[in-house]
Amino acid sequence: MRNAAVKAGAKFIVSPGFDPEIVNYCLEKEIPIFPGCVTPSEVAQAVKRGLKVVKFFPAEPAGGVAMIKAMAAPYNQLRFMPTGGIGTQNLKDYLGFDKIICCGGSWMVKADLIQNGEFEKICNLTKEAKELAKSIRP
Repeated sequence: MRNAAVKAGAKFIVSPGFDPEIVNYCLEKEIPIFPGCVTPSEVAQAVKRGLKVVKFFPAEPAGGVAMIKAMAAPYNQLRFMPTGGIGTQNLKDYLGFDKIICCGGSWMVKADLIQNGEFEKICNLTKEAKELAKSIRP
């Protein structure tokens, strides 16, 4: 199972949390990993291992941009990929902070849209999100 994602063609691993065993394994195998970090202690562990980018999840429930800014202050070399509670209403707040390299957004691909086969709507929502991101970061 450890190599299944890479064997299937994955170029990197994104995890919801910081599992030292998984992170260490990926680093040993030179598999890019972006673990979820929601506390300063997890961020410190990521930095200690030489990681430059981490996922911040769940972003909104964990304090949003304000929390990311607080954690980024002492770790100015670190960048964040927030997910969780991000949508068109707050994307500008996130992408307006230079320590954030990208945002995840499940509002574009909701389960009911998939179940109902509304793939054109998913494409449209994704295109709208891309245009919004471009308008924020040209």
